[in-house]
Amino acid sequence: MKITLKKIKKIDLEILQSELLKFIRNKVDNIPHCRHYEKYCNDIIVIDTLQSMFYIFRAKIESNKVDSTISLTPTQLIILLYCCQWDRKERTQEQGIVMQTMSDKIHEKIVNI
Repeated sequence: MKITLKKIKKIDLEILQSELLKFIRNKVDNIPHCRHYEKYCNDIIVIDTLQSMFYIFRAKIESNKVDSTISLTPTQLIILLYCCQWDRKERTQEQGIVMQTMSDKIHEKIVNI
């Protein structure tokens, strides 16, 4: 099953990819400090999924289209939602708006599965 996110602007994809990379780094940095095996395993799954999504976004950005459509599995969509809802204090206002907008779109897709 794939879920499609349509009409994503190139600049928004660039912000998403950048935030996704920061989320990966945050997860990787926390792995050595993880004391619970289940959380450790979940973090590895999240990191692996995020890395594959990073390349999906990269391909769309490099295609030079103004708007893109992305098809993701439910797992990828949920993990992207985690990334969008991550409370990163250093986000600019523009980044925050893009992440909130994407979070809202994903939430709408999830409740309609």
